[in-house]
Amino acid sequence: MAQRHRTTRGLFQVALLLATAAAPPVRAADDAAPAPEIAAGAEIDLLPIALSAIDGHLGGGANVWVGRGHLRLRAVGTYVAFPPGLTPSGFQDRELAVAAGIVDVFLRPGFEGPWLGAGLERWWNRVASPAGPGTASWSSGVATLGGGYVWRVWRGLYLNPWGAGHLLLSEPEVTLHGATWKPAKLAGEVSLKIGWQFGS
Repeated sequence: MAQRHRTTRGLFQVALLLATAAAPPVRAADDAAPAPEIAAGAEIDLLPIALSAIDGHLGGGANVWVGRGHLRLRAVGTYVAFPPGLTPSGFQDRELAVAAGIVDVFLRPGFEGPWLGAGLERWWNRVASPAGPGTASWSSGVATLGGGYVWRVWRGLYLNPWGAGHLLLSEPEVTLHGATWKPAKLAGEVSLKIGWQFGS
């Protein structure tokens, strides 16, 4: 429990550091620039769609975001049905649903170019067994740290290749019909998002 608190506290410290680094310098009242406008957008993540399609299921991932200056806040939702090659031996029908809140910092104005992000996620897992009926389900808190690059294609349309590392804040162990699986503490992913910034 103490380790989880230290990890969560460290994640918030990273997010605060990123936000502080992105904050503009304080100016005198007579030299103040107009406050940046609030922007908003949405993205579709192609990785959950592709993985679920390989498994013959419908999956997907999307997020909506709002930002100002160099900061962006994202609310993320994902569902993935994993193909057999990404399911542990002795199990089948692996599924994952994710909800996340992420803070991103862009190194350039206008929500373009490189960005770094950190946040917290909740993972809901489910697996079945080829050895018999029934399923095993559990949930885990996850700390995440990642980054990517927003490339504007046309007006509000953009591509966002990205990658992230995920740290489980618990240590689940799943046993079903004699097979046992202990998920790795660290996991990583890379993907491509297609997004649209409203009002562009």
